[in-house]
Amino acid sequence: MAGDERSIAIDEAAFVLASHFHDGLNVDERLAELDRLAIGCGRSLDQVVDRVFSDLGFRGNTCGYYDQNNSCLDAVIDRRLGIPITLSIVLMSVGRRAGREMRGVGMPGHFLTLDVESGSYLDAFDCGRQIDVVGCQQLFTQLHGSDAPWHPSMLAPIGPRGIIRRMLNNLAQIAAAENDHRSRIIATRLRSLLPDSSIWERAELARAYEASGDFDQASCVLEAVAADAPPDEAKGFRFAAAELRALLN
Repeated sequence: MAGDERSIAIDEAAFVLASHFHDGLNVDERLAELDRLAIGCGRSLDQVVDRVFSDLGFRGNTCGYYDQNNSCLDAVIDRRLGIPITLSIVLMSVGRRAGREMRGVGMPGHFLTLDVESGSYLDAFDCGRQIDVVGCQQLFTQLHGSDAPWHPSMLAPIGPRGIIRRMLNNLAQIAAAENDHRSRIIATRLRSLLPDSSIWERAELARAYEASGDFDQASCVLEAVAADAPPDEAKGFRFAAAELRALLN
């Protein structure tokens, strides 16, 4: 993830992410499976969309939206169920293999796919429905209310690192809500390892360890964060680490 972002294949990165949650996942075998899913797919936008959602039967998981497996690409392929971001990865991956460039769009609240050639936005959660900028704004308003501020910059494409960060955010939030400490630690640890991770994202790993009862590891993380933080913020991290150390006595 630290290299040139143009060299990062999002399907491979998503499988590597999933392998931290699903023991025994073979990334090469899963990539070969995606190759097979794209065999015979035509290059046109309609053909790619039909292949993914009609022929292969991928669809949005409306009944179990917050299921952790919706964020793990291997499970999405096995079950043909996912959320907007993972279904978009399937769409982009099949499209790339068919010779069509598609990019992820991190619109707040609902991930979309941009078909570069046509300029159309696709809602993978709604079977690849094609929408224009106005349609994207309407979808945003439906999700956030008419008072929520909208800006066209919300439709700017994001690269693989941004996609992986958003997937890890989803997984961390789901795990925290379900008191799944192991998954929360995995997700926040992986996010903290991203080359552009913030001080606060790294500190979130300490909170995950603290919630699990591992005060020693939590304090170690905070001390490491303090070493890299600006002086005014480092003092707070060191104080929090000392408080956690006191709980070990």
